[in-house]
Amino acid sequence: MEEYKRFTISLPQDLYDKFEEFRNKLGISRSDSIRKAMHLFMIQEENISVVSENVVGCITIMMSHEHFELDQHHSHEDSDEDKHNHDYSSRSIYANIQQTDEILKNDIQHHFHDIIISTMHVHLEYEKCLEIIAVSGPFERVKKLKDDLQRLKSVLSIGFFIIDKDLAKE
Repeated sequence: MEEYKRFTISLPQDLYDKFEEFRNKLGISRSDSIRKAMHLFMIQEENISVVSENVVGCITIMMSHEHFELDQHHSHEDSDEDKHNHDYSSRSIYANIQQTDEILKNDIQHHFHDIIISTMHVHLEYEKCLEIIAVSGPFERVKKLKDDLQRLKSVLSIGFFIIDKDLAKE
C-alpha cells in the first residue's frame, strides 16, 4: 500500500474559492486535484530539460498588481479617472509585495539582457497584468530567468514555451 504524506498550504481567498468551484465542477477531491496539478508542473519542468542548448521562445507571466494609495482610498467601483487621480512625482513611498515584485521583476530582467529579445506588458484588469518575454540563447540562462521570475510572490502563473533555435529556422 502506498504511503501518503499530509501537508498544509495557504492560498489567497479568491484563488481558494475559484479552485473549489473548479474542482467541484469536475467532481474531484482536493487531494486528487492538487496531486494532478503537481504532476503536471513536474512534467512540464522535466520536458523542458530535454531541449537543446540553444533555444528561442517566450516566458509569459500573469501577475497580480496593487496600486499605490497615495492621497485617497479607492474602491473597485471608482471610475478609471478617479483611480488614477493623484500626484505621480518622485518621492519615497511604502511599497507592498506586488509593487516590490514589480521592481524585482524589472531588476531580474536587466540581469538577463543578454537573452531577452523583447518584452510586452499588457494591463488585463485594474489589478492583473500579463508580461510576455521573448528570449533567445543558452537553455540554462533562459531556464534560470524563468526560475527567478517564478519565485516572485505576485506571480499568479507562468508559462514557458521554448524550442531548439535550429528548429525555429526551418
